[in-house]
Amino acid sequence: MNIDYKIDKNIIEFVLKLLNVPYESHKYFTDGVSSHVILLNNKYLIKRSTPYAIKAEIKFLSLNPSTKMQKIIYFDPSYRFAVYDFIQGNIMKQVDDIDDFLENIIFITSNYKPVTYYGYGYLYEEISTWSKFLLDEIADSSETLAAYIPDNSIVLNQVKILEDYKFDKKLIHGDFGTHNFIKVNGKFAGVIDPMPVLGDSLYDTLFAIVSNASVVKNISLDKIYSLLSEPHQKIKAMLIIVLYCRIARCLKHHKKDINIYMEFWNRLTL
Repeated sequence: MNIDYKIDKNIIEFVLKLLNVPYESHKYFTDGVSSHVILLNNKYLIKRSTPYAIKAEIKFLSLNPSTKMQKIIYFDPSYRFAVYDFIQGNIMKQVDDIDDFLENIIFITSNYKPVTYYGYGYLYEEISTWSKFLLDEIADSSETLAAYIPDNSIVLNQVKILEDYKFDKKLIHGDFGTHNFIKVNGKFAGVIDPMPVLGDSLYDTLFAIVSNASVVKNISLDKIYSLLSEPHQKIKAMLIIVLYCRIARCLKHHKKDINIYMEFWNRLTL
């Protein structure tokens, strides 16, 4: 989005007055193309985005309160911006303590609350079925992966397998990976930037596990089975789907890790 610094100035002044605190400093964080974030006084995050994106974030955080999630301080009634507590620490580019990492992601996803909202997929962009959401994610990845995995039929078959398993619909994070995790002294400290999705919480759990090469190269399918109280066939089917989509992201954002991902892919599918 185009940054209007005059609007930012007005929002900063509003937040300072709202919180009854003096101005100390502010700086910008880059946050993709659809939003931007101001760190105010090194303590408060002001996030501006589209009303749908802000509303979806607020809905997710309201439904899934946790000490590991961003705390909502205020949101604009028109959803032009929201204010959160700043989670101190660093982005988890490397997972230093895999057991701590696994314990935290499973704790978070196992505590998502069931919802009765219509549809599946990205909140406020819902589609009719969970399978359709997964198929759309696969289709978005297929062009990028053509040179590495030319035949996506095995992935499409996993969607059919998953249709045999019922699940409680939940509002999940939707972009639950280490690029959105904060660590302090190597330990899991918090989660930021949800892109809320209506669906199966297993998707988030496995998305997190395959989101970082340092986990992928040190984990086995048996280890994943041991962590989750879901049928093994269901876990493997979902894992193949999220791994396929993650490999596409790997090629776009950190191609140096492709061999690690392809080795895991071959172990799963050969």
